[in-house]
Amino acid sequence: MMKQYNFNLQYPKPLLDNEYSDLLKIAKSGLFSRYSSDYVDSLEQKLAKYYQTDYAITCTSGTAALHGCLVALDFKPGSEVITTSVADIGIIIPIIYENLVPVFSDIDFESFNITADMVLEKITKKTKAVIAVHLAGNPCDLDELSKLCKSKNITLIEDFSQAHGAKWGNKKIGSFGSISYGSFQQSKQITCGEGGVIVTSDKNLRRRAFIGVDKAWQRELPLEKRKYEFLAPNLRFNALQAAVLTPQLERLDSVISRKRRIAEKISKKLAPFDSFIKTQKIYNKGFHSYYSFPLIAKDNLFRDNIVDLLNDEYNMYCAKGYANPVPLYQCVNALKNPKKYGKGLIYSKNEYPKGLCPEAEDLLKKSFLIPFNENYNDDEINDISERLKSAIKKLTV
Repeated sequence: MMKQYNFNLQYPKPLLDNEYSDLLKIAKSGLFSRYSSDYVDSLEQKLAKYYQTDYAITCTSGTAALHGCLVALDFKPGSEVITTSVADIGIIIPIIYENLVPVFSDIDFESFNITADMVLEKITKKTKAVIAVHLAGNPCDLDELSKLCKSKNITLIEDFSQAHGAKWGNKKIGSFGSISYGSFQQSKQITCGEGGVIVTSDKNLRRRAFIGVDKAWQRELPLEKRKYEFLAPNLRFNALQAAVLTPQLERLDSVISRKRRIAEKISKKLAPFDSFIKTQKIYNKGFHSYYSFPLIAKDNLFRDNIVDLLNDEYNMYCAKGYANPVPLYQCVNALKNPKKYGKGLIYSKNEYPKGLCPEAEDLLKKSFLIPFNENYNDDEINDISERLKSAIKKLTV
């Protein structure tokens, strides 16, 4: 019987046999919180070094991390934050919670990412930040985005949730933004089930972000002088999460190298069929870390046909679209809740109609995700590639 391959981003990522010692020490000590040991502090120092920034702050999720970034930046309510139209809804929720207005940029169809030209079309007098999401691990053009943000006095924030270990030139993704963030959720290249990180080299932003994920409690002050500085939730990381994540960080680059080799092999196999199926465009300075391996079909019908064929006849289960079947602005309307918020948050006055970002809508109709992870051996990689080739041939002869 033909082996089954399933698209599954949340596949197992077990610790190695020699990586349990800190977990056992913590379990035996009974001291699990962030402040009961130095495990979290130690991890944050290593994360800052890895992402080539001065500071790193861990928290409970990527969504929480963006919330911490926005709390640190302290924009005026009603300020606009431009971001991609194709990503997880977690990128929008903190913007709304901070009473800011999400503005959706269209994307470059081939790279899946926002560009400086597309962002420029969305900038107004109210624009305070741009969030550059490096989708699937593929870096945005950070030269142009950085130049644009600097010229307009706009804060650049990077979302490297899917791009751990990716680079632009010789610099790590995450080090270009004034403040940036990532996720350690189960599907990511490095994971502790759930978790997030904020990185920055700005001392003042670091301070506000640090207390911004810890109830705004002024821990740097003597106890008798502390107060709660502003409204903020408790989103603290703990020692158990740090013990799971630390050994993975030490071998993250080897995981990415393996993913890159697999992607290169599949790409070479598919190259002769690029009039029917294309891989993501990667800029010359981009170093892709392959959270996933998205493909773009020539049209919506071909996408649907090949995914159905792979599922039904090749025992290879793929996913249509990317993250959501529709752009984020078609999801965000569902978050408007007058029962809870009276007249609504400021963003709810905006309309986000279908057709707002045509390139994004077109991409989601033509793209699909194949089974892909670093645990596949060479035979399995070849098998997946051959099934893709066979399905393409079957649909095109």
